[in-house]
Amino acid sequence: MLMYIYAVTGIPLFKEQTQYDAENLTHGKSFDGISNSFSTIFILLTVDHWYSLLEEGWKVPGLNKVACGAFVISWIILGAFIFRNLFVGFMLELQRNQKDSRDVTQLPEIEQVFWPGDTLFRYCELMKELQHNLK
Repeated sequence: MLMYIYAVTGIPLFKEQTQYDAENLTHGKSFDGISNSFSTIFILLTVDHWYSLLEEGWKVPGLNKVACGAFVISWIILGAFIFRNLFVGFMLELQRNQKDSRDVTQLPEIEQVFWPGDTLFRYCELMKELQHNLK
């Protein structure tokens, strides 16, 4: 829901950048439509290319630089740090609950193999005797 709000808010906020016709802008059409806006918001969620997006926005005349900077930085703080960490914490909690809910009594018992304690020692002694007999 928060991602949708930021995607819709970014379209009019970066309208001048999408209408600006410059060849050197790589993120010029980032907020041109809802699909491009969602993909740009997801890229910002991963904290990828956020500074180049801002830097290109600052080159566009007529773009509100303060509002665009506040938009990108607030999404990075809310989305990338808080939302992503909550998602990871939620997934780890689910995994821990699944691990704790397993019933230990349903696991099959493992047969234990008992070896005499002196088997290896006796084997070494026999090998030494055999080596002695061969000489």
